[in-house]
Amino acid sequence: MEKWQTTNSKTIVDDIWLKLRVDSCTTPAGGKVDTYYVLEYGDWANCVVIDAENNLVMVRHYRHGIDKFVPEFVSGGIEKDDPSPAEGIKRELEEEIGYVGGEVYETGVSYPNPASQTNKVYSFLAIGGDCTKQPQLEAGESLSIEKVSLDELIESTENPGSGVIYQSMHIASLFFARSFIKRSSLDSLQGLKKLL
Repeated sequence: MEKWQTTNSKTIVDDIWLKLRVDSCTTPAGGKVDTYYVLEYGDWANCVVIDAENNLVMVRHYRHGIDKFVPEFVSGGIEKDDPSPAEGIKRELEEEIGYVGGEVYETGVSYPNPASQTNKVYSFLAIGGDCTKQPQLEAGESLSIEKVSLDELIESTENPGSGVIYQSMHIASLFFARSFIKRSSLDSLQGLKKLL
């Protein structure tokens, strides 16, 4: 299979949070695509956090795009000085919910929207730690920390009538976490495996 050939590319927005470019391309069949917009986001990380009582530690963020508060897993952009996505999510866990200790496992990687975005999303599972530190929220962050039982979360994701709408990349992280737990031979995950 042949890729499209980019014949021209122009950056329209060059901001700390994203770059937006418009490409002109030629398809392998000779078709012309004169304006194809591409968002150049940085890579992202999401983490499913499960405490000792099998509750998920979640955050309810204000999301301006939809003007609502949305239940989410701990997440954030991987920063340039993070040595790895795993270290980036550990930093986010401490900053957002004061979570330290425990084990953090990478459970999967996905593209949020490869048709028009360049970034990857790394998914993680954290178990065995505690929210013992004071969160260090960034300016503009508005969130509350909530605990949701594993049963309740699974029910709300599998029942379209639940009225709860989750962010799609976080649903992917939940899928990866459930698959990781089901396949795992780690002693620390055997109790959770029975709940799935």
